[in-house]
Amino acid sequence: MNKLKIAYGNQYLDWQLGEGHPTNPERALIATNLLVDELGNESIEIISPVIHEGDVARLYEVHDPDYVDDVLAGNSWEWTGTNPKLGQTALAMFSGTARLLDMMLEDRSIRVAFNPQGAKHHAHYYNSGGFCVFNDMAYAGVAFANAGLKVMYVDWDAHHGDGVEELLFDTDIPTMSIHDGTIYPGTGRQGHDLEHSAYNWALNSGAGDSEFADAMDDIKKLADEIKPDVVLLATGADAHETDPLSSLNFTYKGYGYASSVIAEIANKYSSQVLIGGAGGYQPHTHTPAVWAQVVADIYKKVGM
Repeated sequence: MNKLKIAYGNQYLDWQLGEGHPTNPERALIATNLLVDELGNESIEIISPVIHEGDVARLYEVHDPDYVDDVLAGNSWEWTGTNPKLGQTALAMFSGTARLLDMMLEDRSIRVAFNPQGAKHHAHYYNSGGFCVFNDMAYAGVAFANAGLKVMYVDWDAHHGDGVEELLFDTDIPTMSIHDGTIYPGTGRQGHDLEHSAYNWALNSGAGDSEFADAMDDIKKLADEIKPDVVLLATGADAHETDPLSSLNFTYKGYGYASSVIAEIANKYSSQVLIGGAGGYQPHTHTPAVWAQVVADIYKKVGM
């Protein structure tokens, strides 16, 4: 059996950005437990997000080295004061994705992997943003491409995947973002920059499953042009109809259709799928439930 690989360690629970902060790391633990409950221990392998000696050098490939060093010294816009422990936690979340992609490069039979604290898609070259510090998905895209693989990045989230788009803008890796076009970060306007392979579906306030499905159908057509070896997926849950930080109205049915499209692409082109949790601000309910549903759906159709 080809097991679902999940990067998780209790150090993820140290991602505490302040009392009452919406990014509650318990969502990662709950999502992991939901997947174990649904799929069974025999179908899952938990990968510790161990920090390797070369991980800082990897960060230098997508971020300004001075910025990286400052974060690791404990300084970031995302928290108050100097806190080296949070800098190390940010690195551990990046390392979780790095450990998964290393395994996927070494063993191309690994079809689906998930880092619930991955897809920090607002992190830019010189700075953090939107609760995101180190851009693991941008690095993963570069690493897979440098290994000679065709990569496509798909991001469904209430908020535009601006950091990934920026960091991959001058590469051959297409970025595709479905988001609420009326809120933070105010980028990713509707339309496609074909020269830089940047595709954006900036949805109007109140958009729901129908608009989500239309965008996914467009992405399916684009995949037929790309024929990806690897699909990177940021599966934000903050577009769920009850999330407090967006005006979108996606439901579990909508996420189910979207995950079926990703599975169809992966099966058609024998793609590996690396998934990060991205946004979601109902940490004890819908956020981990959406993540778990998406990952389980893709794994059942692709990985088992």
